[in-house]
Amino acid sequence: MNVRELLQIELWSKRTTRRILTITGIATAALVLLLVVLFEVELHWLTPGERNAARAALVEIDLLQNAASMNGKEFDLEEEKAQLKFGTARDSTRTRRDREVVAVLSYYLILTTAPWDEARFDLEYPVSSENADADRRFELKRWISGTEMRKQLRALLHKALD
Repeated sequence: MNVRELLQIELWSKRTTRRILTITGIATAALVLLLVVLFEVELHWLTPGERNAARAALVEIDLLQNAASMNGKEFDLEEEKAQLKFGTARDSTRTRRDREVVAVLSYYLILTTAPWDEARFDLEYPVSSENADADRRFELKRWISGTEMRKQLRALLHKALD
């Protein structure tokens, strides 16, 4: 075979180029579609395991709302149950949406147990009488804002988990 015959052999044609571009385009479109679906699932899907665990934790935290009717040991027992349920919910997170629900649940638990923890601290370390009135006014304002925040978080969690 001489050089002239070798130069006349067509190695790459327009048809080959079209086939490669078509296959590459289809593969790229499928990959983009897969990534969009995974992104939407990650952002908006609450996995069933997380939903159930978060509901159970929310029920336990809601039981802590009537802390005024409990003594210290009862509250500690209920708080421990709520912490265990919250730990289960935290461990069952899979998607970003799951992590968002756990974060709100954590904040709700902290806001629920904080007044009781502060009351214990006040019993152990009493405040002097001259600062007591200013502290009471401040605490009342903070308690009212904390109550409103707990109501909003509770409504948000019930909406997300129902």
